[in-house]
Amino acid sequence: MRAAVSAMRFVLVGPAAPLRGGIAIDNDALAQALLQAGHWVEQISFSRLYPAFLFPGRSQYDPTAANAARARPCLDSINPLSWWRTVRTIARCQPHLVTLQWWHPFFAPCYATILTRLRRTCPTVPRVLLSHNTRPHEPLPGQDAALRLVARRCNKVMVHSRSECDLMATIAPGTPTHIVDYPLLQTAQALPPREVAQQRLGVSGRVLLFFGYIRKYKGVDLLLQALAQVPVEVGATLLIAGEFYDPPEHYQSMIRTLGLTDRVRIMDRYIAEPEWPDLFAATDALVLPYRTASQSMSITLAYNFGKPVIVSRVGGLAEAVEEGRTGLIAEPEPAALATAIRRFYTEFLPSPYTQYIAERRQRLSWEPLIRLLESWTRPVVQESLAAV
Repeated sequence: MRAAVSAMRFVLVGPAAPLRGGIAIDNDALAQALLQAGHWVEQISFSRLYPAFLFPGRSQYDPTAANAARARPCLDSINPLSWWRTVRTIARCQPHLVTLQWWHPFFAPCYATILTRLRRTCPTVPRVLLSHNTRPHEPLPGQDAALRLVARRCNKVMVHSRSECDLMATIAPGTPTHIVDYPLLQTAQALPPREVAQQRLGVSGRVLLFFGYIRKYKGVDLLLQALAQVPVEVGATLLIAGEFYDPPEHYQSMIRTLGLTDRVRIMDRYIAEPEWPDLFAATDALVLPYRTASQSMSITLAYNFGKPVIVSRVGGLAEAVEEGRTGLIAEPEPAALATAIRRFYTEFLPSPYTQYIAERRQRLSWEPLIRLLESWTRPVVQESLAAV
């Protein structure tokens, strides 16, 4: 039973609906979890996240986003005047704690400016960096220096895997860093019948799912090569659901060359939340064949829908999977992934994996993360009460 906690004031800086993508979804979920815990929350989002010339996708916005009215879109990533206005907005909220979502060094100038000014305007308020990617997926010059610049202006850093914690200690030594499992991404939607979902998606039989943006580091090409090594008799097909940030022609050519035309179905577009149940109802497992990774929100999404995962042994992916119980782990190369797919259908699928996933879900609540934020906030609340 959760003990009663006095309401605290949190300001969350980072993307939020209607901006799309995993960081915005996670930030909105954190806001909702804090609200459900009885706290006051203000979300500071971006009026401009990326300049158009830096964004590889079709749109930065999700028109189906349900929480679009909650956040205050006052932060422009390339306009310093908005950074200063954002600090004034945060200060007027009189927060007990401020969080900032971190995933790319592009935001270092903006975040470093905000954090530096917050140290002056709200000196006793903890500043917490929620780091999703300690390093960007595609290496960039100055990436480590950018992270140090931001992390050392924070009181705490939170990561979601041991590998990310170790990397943070290497890049920004001395920064207090805490590990919290990636919380379960809650969705109130139930899975439709498998036959109905498969009919809507144009797939049938045994289907594996790749879900997310298609970029080189995510290893979709490795998965295609692996599928070509899985005997046709296994009956495995692949659904690739997500927008291509790489040239789709490269993957389409691979599919033809590997003879996979009848075994791969592609949905080349952003998949919004209302469509998630169909994806997971129609498929047997989520496959993440990444070359590099920090962690993935998609794993907890799969668990939430009761689905197992097959992942590469990179970054924090393997930490989120119980081998042989909630999924399978393979080296990030085609032969190993092909073996994992064969094992999945011959050995894993008949196992009581649904029970193990249900047990895993019980350990992935938002409670540990919320309690940690509350513990960092409590001294500020007590100080403010003492001053009254």
